Amino acid sequence: MTGMEDQRTPPLREPQAGGEAVYTRPAGRSVPVQHDDLAAGYAALREAAALVDLSHRTVLRLSGKKAVELLNSVLTNQVPEGAHLGVYALLLNPKGRIQTDLRLLKGDEDVLIDVEPEGAAAAKELLGRYAPFYRVGVEDLSETDAPWGVLGLYGPRAGDLLDGPELAEHETAGRTVGAATVLVAGVSAPVPGYDLLGPADALSAAREHLAGRGAVSCAGFGAYETARIEAGIPRFGSDITPDNFPAEAGILERAVSFEKGCYPGQETVARMHYRGHPNRLLRRLIADGPSPEPGAPIVQNAKQVGRITSVAPLPVNGQTLALGYLSRNADTQDELRAGDAVLGFLP
Repeated sequence: MTGMEDQRTPPLREPQAGGEAVYTRPAGRSVPVQHDDLAAGYAALREAAALVDLSHRTVLRLSGKKAVELLNSVLTNQVPEGAHLGVYALLLNPKGRIQTDLRLLKGDEDVLIDVEPEGAAAAKELLGRYAPFYRVGVEDLSETDAPWGVLGLYGPRAGDLLDGPELAEHETAGRTVGAATVLVAGVSAPVPGYDLLGPADALSAAREHLAGRGAVSCAGFGAYETARIEAGIPRFGSDITPDNFPAEAGILERAVSFEKGCYPGQETVARMHYRGHPNRLLRRLIADGPSPEPGAPIVQNAKQVGRITSVAPLPVNGQTLALGYLSRNADTQDELRAGDAVLGFLP
């Protein structure tokens, strides 16, 4: 099928003797994890509070009085006017294809951009292209002498451990956590909680403090990935690539404003939304049988009609969950397969 290029996310390999598995995180590092730890981490995300290391993400800082004006000229979403209100948005090319997604957060003085590593180069290039016209500086905080990162604190007890604050999604507040001062951002999906942003030393101190208060520190990225895939939240670099249009990935409601001013690719996005239908859609899937690999073709009647993009490292209620693109020409009432697995749909 046209446009079904390989879109992969690093898989969790099956546990070997002794119960150990290897999960390759988005940063490209292979770390040993225990399958039981994945289950405990996932349970903590759902029932308690869990810490998730997201230090693979890139944090950019935009400085200058016209930083928001610059962003409103290039992003698919409108930047809220409130002092500490942020937004999820996309950067597109002129043809409307996604170059990266990102999260915009506001500190006391500067604007921060939080982006997956696969989209960092595009974010820096595109924002840097327009920055001189607005007299805005773009700095990669992840490459400074005191590199910034992200630490997730998720689950129903996250607010208790952090002693609040109550924040809407993408809303921020400065916070002292133990002996560390960090920027705290509200998170709604895939699991409600908070993201803590700051230099590595500050996040390490915050992590130690929160673990001492009862946060589960073994959650790991695999448990988080399971929750993400279960919620149907696409990740840039696996479920979204520069080959995709926003309407295909099911993120229009979260990432696009149809009331804001012009931005690169706007005409294509609007035309597809109001007049057309995407050729494929990202779907939440259940795999019955041997777990398919990310990148596996989805086949129906001996024809490829899609491709698996992500597979949850941990079964949920005994089911293997996945995300994948499915052609609009596929018959959702007929059998779909990926490898030796029969596919169904999550409601």
